[in-house]
Amino acid sequence: MKHLVYLAILFFYLNAYSQKTGQLLVDSLIAELAVIKNDTLKARTFNRIFNELTLINVDEAMLYANKGLQFVREMKWQKGISVFQDNIGRTYSNLGNYDSAIFYYTASLVTNKNLGEKRNMASTYNNMGAAAQNIRSDYTTATDYYFKALQLAEEVKDSILIPTLLLNISTVYNLQKNFDKALEFSGKALATNEKIGNLDVIAASLESFGNIYASKKNNTQAEVYYNKAIAYYEKSGNKEGLASVLGAQAIVVGNDYRKGIETRIKALDLWNEINPFNIKSITNIGNLGILYLDVVRYDTLHKVRYGDVIPDNKNVLLQKAEFYIKESISYSEKAGETDNRYYFIGALSEMQALKGDYKNAYYNLLSFKEMEDSIYSQENKNRIAAAESQIEIDKKNSELRINQLALSNQQKQMWGLVAGLVLFSIIGFLLSRQVQIKKKNNTILLKLNSELDEANKVKAKFFGILSHDLRNPIARLVTLLDLQTSEPALFDAAQTIAHQKEISLSAEALLLNMEEILLWSKGQMENFKPQIQKTEVSDLFEYIEKSFISVKGVGFDFSSHQSLTLQTDEHYLKTIMYNLTANAIKAVSQKPEERIEWKAFKEDGKTILSITDNGPGISIANAAVLNNSVAASNAKTGFGLHLIRDLAKAIDCSITVEVSAGKSTTVYLYK
Repeated sequence: MKHLVYLAILFFYLNAYSQKTGQLLVDSLIAELAVIKNDTLKARTFNRIFNELTLINVDEAMLYANKGLQFVREMKWQKGISVFQDNIGRTYSNLGNYDSAIFYYTASLVTNKNLGEKRNMASTYNNMGAAAQNIRSDYTTATDYYFKALQLAEEVKDSILIPTLLLNISTVYNLQKNFDKALEFSGKALATNEKIGNLDVIAASLESFGNIYASKKNNTQAEVYYNKAIAYYEKSGNKEGLASVLGAQAIVVGNDYRKGIETRIKALDLWNEINPFNIKSITNIGNLGILYLDVVRYDTLHKVRYGDVIPDNKNVLLQKAEFYIKESISYSEKAGETDNRYYFIGALSEMQALKGDYKNAYYNLLSFKEMEDSIYSQENKNRIAAAESQIEIDKKNSELRINQLALSNQQKQMWGLVAGLVLFSIIGFLLSRQVQIKKKNNTILLKLNSELDEANKVKAKFFGILSHDLRNPIARLVTLLDLQTSEPALFDAAQTIAHQKEISLSAEALLLNMEEILLWSKGQMENFKPQIQKTEVSDLFEYIEKSFISVKGVGFDFSSHQSLTLQTDEHYLKTIMYNLTANAIKAVSQKPEERIEWKAFKEDGKTILSITDNGPGISIANAAVLNNSVAASNAKTGFGLHLIRDLAKAIDCSITVEVSAGKSTTVYLYK
């Protein structure tokens, strides 16, 4: 939990400064150091200050690297010690002090090996390679370090360090004039960096492409990549990156000497502010001298726009050229760096020959050739190629060792598998037996649940029938009673007697309905299934006639060809007929001559009951209810029709509807 708290504090702290860059960010972090209480967080802040200062001021970076190392030593934090040892090595490398850089890198490497920190080991190998490349121009050693670092970085899947190493390897191949390999590794680095989204590493990849195309003399393509890199570096505030690209960009301006000199002077000002001993700074100084020399050598037509930075005087131009070239050679010697020193010794030889100092020109030319042969010999090229191949060989050897171990264990695994199969067979039999028993029990439970569900559905339907069949008679009775109570003076003595008689008849009809329903419900208490028995059609017609005796103004006709009987559930069928009659009464209520006719007859061996009204005709929607399984929504939207349909289905009774628009509706019940 304590470490989780530290991580939460660190996340909040870093997020608070994520919008600041450059010196502003450094100042904020330095101010924060005084108030940070957590030692781990304080050590990480020292490290971040150092990393920011390496891009701004190398001397201050060294100061905070030493402060950080002292702090983590007091903490006795080994991982922190290895990080700051590496930081000091990087600073000495930037200052051109190869021996001191390697001393601290080696100390960091030993610490990380003891801790098993592969990621930090990879970072240190990378830094050792950069020192060998930039200070000693020892490309073979540098490549060996880079590939060792790449192998470790790939093992730990470090998405930040891998593209950096790819760029460094690409740079070595570019210096060795192996442009295809250089482009291959730069392409891999750019693809990885674009996924990460870090501005500086994307800019570095673009700068690498520019350097390769510049080496191939494709200045137009190089200029495109340099401009893209400058845009990213300006956005991130990376002065070192800007100085690096400006120095490289000056190479591709061609014969525009003024632009080249102005660009290199801008880079020189930035390097003097950051670190004049940086290898790229030394390169920029020497190339500035060569540009002044080129003005003397090649501007024979006097096309250069002379003035402030380019004096119109051959001797002054040669003095400037000699000053910058010798300064570059001097810095290279102090830094123990070889590549720039040999190159600018060659340039100095040319300048001396131009001045007529042939003796010194000859000696410098010999030194140039000797150093060139040492740096770019075929043996070195072969060693660099071998370093890359060695990585693949190591991978293959690892695969072979793994395969050998697999083969040696194969027999043991086989016997283990046999024993396992026997055990699994026994377990499988027991599980299969258990599954069969469980399946049998589940079948029984499913059947019981199905019966319970069916009973619940029938009960719900039963209560729906009760409420529906009792609603209309009760409504009529309530209406008559309300009329008698609210308008007693509306009737004379004879009408009052007739009205009371009508109330009595309605009450008797209601009582009859209730008795029929209660008798039926009593017979359905156990399983709510239809009770099929012989039923007289005449009894059915008598039930309907008595149920609606209180309905005035509607003429009822009942006809039967003979004394017909049905094998059905009497109460189901009575409920169906009751609901059909109630619907018919509603349909004829607006007609001057209200007629409803019930018939019973035989046809094709089936007994048919039909009800016909002279109403306007049933609607298409209501007819659809009787003919399909449309679900009921509520009692006010044809609930009675749904009851008719469901009850008819329960007693195997078919229903058809015959509609004559605007005239009549006939419903047929087939049994």
